[in-house]
Amino acid sequence: MIGVPSEEGVAGDLDDADTVRLPIVPLARASAMAPLVRGLFDGVERWGWEFAPLPRFSLTLEPAPEWREPAEVVAAWRLRRQRLRQVPWMSAGVGAVAWGGWALPFAGAVVVDVAMSVWLVAGLAVVLVRQVAVPRSRVRAAGRERDFRFDLFRHRVGEWRARMSARDEVLRVRAVAKEWLPLRPTGSAARVEVFGGTGDGWASLVTTVGSALLRAGSSVLVLDLSERRVGDDLAVLADAAGLPVSAFALARDDGTLLRGLDADEVAEVIAGAVATMRTGTEAADLRVVDASILTAVAGCLNSPVTAARLAAGLRIVRGHYDSEGPLTQAETRRLTGHIDAVGNTDRVVNALQSLTNLVELIATDEPLGEPVKWSGPGLTVLATEGSHARRKDFLDRVLFERVLHAMRVRPQQNGSDVVFVAGADRIGPAAVEDLARQARRCGVRLVLMLEHLRDDLTRLLGGADSTTLLMRLGNHEEAKIAAEFIGREHTFKVSQITRQVGQNFTEGYGEATGTQSSTSRNEGTHHSRPDRARWFDRKAGSSGSSAGTTSSRSDTWQHTVNYSLADSESTGTTESRVYEFTVEPTQLQGLPPTAFILVEHGGGGHRRVVLADCNPGITLLPSAVGGYGWAEGVRRA
Repeated sequence: MIGVPSEEGVAGDLDDADTVRLPIVPLARASAMAPLVRGLFDGVERWGWEFAPLPRFSLTLEPAPEWREPAEVVAAWRLRRQRLRQVPWMSAGVGAVAWGGWALPFAGAVVVDVAMSVWLVAGLAVVLVRQVAVPRSRVRAAGRERDFRFDLFRHRVGEWRARMSARDEVLRVRAVAKEWLPLRPTGSAARVEVFGGTGDGWASLVTTVGSALLRAGSSVLVLDLSERRVGDDLAVLADAAGLPVSAFALARDDGTLLRGLDADEVAEVIAGAVATMRTGTEAADLRVVDASILTAVAGCLNSPVTAARLAAGLRIVRGHYDSEGPLTQAETRRLTGHIDAVGNTDRVVNALQSLTNLVELIATDEPLGEPVKWSGPGLTVLATEGSHARRKDFLDRVLFERVLHAMRVRPQQNGSDVVFVAGADRIGPAAVEDLARQARRCGVRLVLMLEHLRDDLTRLLGGADSTTLLMRLGNHEEAKIAAEFIGREHTFKVSQITRQVGQNFTEGYGEATGTQSSTSRNEGTHHSRPDRARWFDRKAGSSGSSAGTTSSRSDTWQHTVNYSLADSESTGTTESRVYEFTVEPTQLQGLPPTAFILVEHGGGGHRRVVLADCNPGITLLPSAVGGYGWAEGVRRA
């Protein structure tokens, strides 16, 4: 049962397939019956509603990212505090050793004093380096790591704020934007194959497509072999819109199917229905035998030819006469005279028995019903039902062949009429392709709704001048086949993210000693005489001599300590070109009941893949372009 979206469905969240899940409520309980009729029967062809492109993200409220101090930073600060607390005690120990060396009397006190001084300086230097410099360098390295991680955290916060801003923007846009756009196949596809789906989905598609075509004056035929009553909702809405509606629910043939056909046409319809049940190399020969028998029997019957009268004729040919049967004496005599003409070979006898049993399944003694008429504008719904499995199966095949015969004799039209066939999986791909060929010849658009996508039905995918709609496919193998049909595409994906962090720490010590000695000797004489002294005054003036020796010696001691700390970090991202499904099989398995994927392959390698929804209630949303809600909003504006 299709329906209209409830109030909470209008504001629903986007799912992974970018479509709004509209809760389906029964149409009988919907208060928007009249607006729904006006919105659907507007004469504009649409196959569904395409959701306007929006960013792919979830609308759920995400918690804000939280900052936590890195463990390396905490450990570095803890080590620094511990080392700083040890500095006074270690310095005091070094000073105590040096003071003891100075205070105790040792031989060579000068050398001891110098050694203790060197010990004091070197010891304090080691204490400062080990207890202060090294922890400080580790804190700085940890600080750089913290800064890097904090930058990443701020980047994540920025992305979170952007997502939340986009979420708020989408919530704002969804309230006023025109998100739902009418969708129709491009060009003039003569055939549309629908694979998968549920009863609600098929009924929604039939209603959405058929309503606009009926308003435009087209003739719509719904052939329902699925027992899902996919045409009932369209019939209710079309009747409410004042359009002509004819609905038939067949459990047996009371003259609805075979009336109006001559003997050859009856034979072709029944023989074609029986042929769809056979496989193997002899199927074609057996169809010829069936057709010849049915032509001979139907030719002996007066009009109208019904299943009950045809079954009685077959029994007479087999030699089982019933005086109280539905045949007249004249018909009985003609049939008796054709017994020898039919033949008595094993193949003919077996064919007679099979035909009699099958035709008796759909025969009934009820009064004649209204014959099927498919002409002029309006809606015709032909549905089969019944609890007898073999009777239901054969009745489906006879009804399918009856529609196929109507296609064969139908003159070529302008292509505005549409035939929906729901549940033709068991009929076989050969008969379905024959129906599609005849529909293309006479200009009728054919919509095939098949529950499964497997075995020989895969041959129908992507036929010439056709469009494919893929609805929910629960089986994983069928979903994989559908994904392969949609195709693959090349994309770039992040395949590897690497981050390398390294730290090198080196520590070194060095000692050097040296001794240097030198000796110098100086000797000299000097004389002095006043300028005023006379030459004969020998005692005037002075003279003298001098001599000296100088010795020097120096000893040096050197103690060196060196530390080095090096940090290295590198990040890299690798993207690879992958060839993957455009639509994953799991996405096909999780489609909502009324959602579908339209696939069209055009010339020049062009491919069209569109996600849409065929829920008729979308026309009531104000965000549906061209819908009733949208038109009412424009009118009020």
